[in-house]
Amino acid sequence: MPKPTIAAVQGACVAAGLMLCWPMDLIVAADDARFSDPVARLGIGGVEYQGHGWEWGARKAKEMLFTGGWMNAAEAHRLGMVNRIVPRDELDAATFALAGEIAQMHPHGVRMAKRAINAMLDAQGQHQALDFGFQTHSLGHANAWVVNGWPIMANLEQMKTQGKSEGK
Repeated sequence: MPKPTIAAVQGACVAAGLMLCWPMDLIVAADDARFSDPVARLGIGGVEYQGHGWEWGARKAKEMLFTGGWMNAAEAHRLGMVNRIVPRDELDAATFALAGEIAQMHPHGVRMAKRAINAMLDAQGQHQALDFGFQTHSLGHANAWVVNGWPIMANLEQMKTQGKSEGK
């Protein structure tokens, strides 16, 4: 997408929530935002969009994935994942103000700047790494299906009970 994209994040941003905000060009977080990917607890190596190392750095990504822990907005900002932190009641206004600030720039200049940064990420191997992350995520589910007939490796009894109650 050639136009800039901005995510506004508030509260808990877990697993799939990360997959929604990470592909955006900019992230504005409310001061109560917190981030986690506990998917390894299910026997899967992380969400399908494996941007952890790109967003947090390799060691912090490993810590977060190995523990399923939480990161607050301040830490996410310090690591460069979040561009701005604002009070929650100002999140929408601050995000729209940022979009308005960008809209004042020459569209061709913004488009070329985005292309240049994205090309740099591609040259560093981001696309390949994300593709590999998706493959390993899929292999995690495939392994779980082969081993036990369910898409995850942990909390199986809970999942089976829930599936029966929903008529599955």
